[in-house]
Amino acid sequence: MVITSVFITPFFLLVWVLTFWWDKRRLVAHMMGTFWAWHYQSLIIFWKLRLEGRKKIPWNRPVVLVANHRSLVDILALYKVRRPFKWVSKAENFRLPFIGMVLSLSNCIRINRESLRSGLQFISQAEKEMKKGSSVMIFPEGTRSKTKEMRPFRDGAFILAKKMNSGIIPIVHTGTENAFPRGKNAWVLKGRTRINIRVLDEIPAEQVANMETEALKQYTREIMEQGIARLESENLRIN
Repeated sequence: MVITSVFITPFFLLVWVLTFWWDKRRLVAHMMGTFWAWHYQSLIIFWKLRLEGRKKIPWNRPVVLVANHRSLVDILALYKVRRPFKWVSKAENFRLPFIGMVLSLSNCIRINRESLRSGLQFISQAEKEMKKGSSVMIFPEGTRSKTKEMRPFRDGAFILAKKMNSGIIPIVHTGTENAFPRGKNAWVLKGRTRINIRVLDEIPAEQVANMETEALKQYTREIMEQGIARLESENLRIN
């Protein structure tokens, strides 16, 4: 990954230089990030990635996208939706080689999980990008789960959706935890892995507006738990 990034990075920078002055949403930069992710999705031949429901995500209408978080591979895998959005990512990821550059040049949203002020800045930044027409992708758990059970959800995604009067589209996935598990060998890719991603039905803006934040958070979590359970069950039948 490091070696191939040496070749991809200059091309990415060239595209950004040629487009940043007119592409205010950084759509071209985001699609370059998508190409970068596709490159690795294809290069690692023992990953089998399957995505359902891409067309449920709009191109030009901003929504809040929420996905479960199991592994570092989640970022690579979820680029497969091939729709314009801004990642909300912890500050540490912006310091990673190449990944940090892609996040920065694509106008993705930085958040420091230890800072209350950073949480307020996240809402402000996300609001700014959504007003331009971009969706926002958030892991509501805040960090990767150590098990297949989701961690408690944080409020940010749901406060943002209510403030922007937007819909919420849940995305569930399974299998990434087998490709890049946590622990002392976290940077060692494992063997053959089936990664399944499913875009669920949108929770419409009207419903978001009519629910309290806590109720909306719990409702979304229940939908995602059911979606993950179905994916796990289907994967067991396939295997």
